[in-house]
Amino acid sequence: MVIGSDLALQRVLQALYRQRELGADPVGLVPVGRPEELAAARALGVPGAPVAAARAVLTGTARKLDLLVDDGGGVALGGVRISGGGARRPGGRPGGWRSLWAKLAAAEQATVLTPERTGTGTAADGAGGGAGGSTRTGRTGPTGRPERGEPARGEHSARLRVEADGRLLADVHRPVRVVQVTLPSGAAAGEGVMEIVVRAPGALLRARAASISVAGRGFGYEADGRPVGPVRARTWTVHAGCWGLLLPVTQDTP
Repeated sequence: MVIGSDLALQRVLQALYRQRELGADPVGLVPVGRPEELAAARALGVPGAPVAAARAVLTGTARKLDLLVDDGGGVALGGVRISGGGARRPGGRPGGWRSLWAKLAAAEQATVLTPERTGTGTAADGAGGGAGGSTRTGRTGPTGRPERGEPARGEHSARLRVEADGRLLADVHRPVRVVQVTLPSGAAAGEGVMEIVVRAPGALLRARAASISVAGRGFGYEADGRPVGPVRARTWTVHAGCWGLLLPVTQDTP
């Protein structure tokens, strides 16, 4: 059982993963901390009140959830954010991943590896091709309108090569402002896919995939709001249903 914030839960999952005991037993969480430190707990369905959360640990049911695992052995239960300005230093403003949960819940269903066009061209140069396996990369969905606008304050661009399930989303010849990766919450959790947003000047690309690889001269990123790097390359893979979280029992209403 974990008593603490999202960061405490992330550290426990990290330790269990390194000890190869991640799926041995479900994890219980009693959230303690400021509201902004418990965004992931709320999104995962953990009761905010300590008494209710403790009751869920004792009498709840385990729900299998996904986890982002990188090729350096790190884990992320919420998401990863790469921006042109690099990762924020400790003590700076909170990482953007905490607000991603709310944004993801309100966003439209992401288009699967389908570039969106703007007046300046496509958001990626790779041509889409079906991928094998059960990663759902062959499924397509409705394409929303391309989103354009001024960059966020302090936002810069970086030269990055981004591939999702082996398909090119961005290359170094075109600057990228933000690469944002989140694990779906709610009904979509446990499907073994991540939601990807690549934002470039004048274009936005949304995709779903089981893995994403990013390479560049050197870039920092935030994993669950914690700064990491700089690194020259990193690959994240979704481990589907690899850990269990004790949540309150829900009863379907007739």
